[in-house]
Amino acid sequence: MTLSAYIWLTIIALLGVLFAFLWLKVAQAKKQIATYQQIAERLKQQQAAAQAQIKNYQEKTKNEENSRSVSRDDVVDRLQQAGDLRNE
Repeated sequence: MTLSAYIWLTIIALLGVLFAFLWLKVAQAKKQIATYQQIAERLKQQQAAAQAQIKNYQEKTKNEENSRSVSRDDVVDRLQQAGDLRNE
């Protein structure tokens, strides 16, 4: 073979190695993206759960404030109106 043939084979081999290297990097990037997407989804679920807990706590606090401001007579009257109070 001539010198130019060796140069062409070297160039082709280097391009093959470069292509393989880029192929591996793209595969690694795809795996990393999939991992980050799973993490993002898990964080969204955790955020939704935290928001639900906050809403439940706020509702509980509101209900406790309302229950403190209601007198015993008001409770009895409401139960009688709803038919939930037994007459003994």
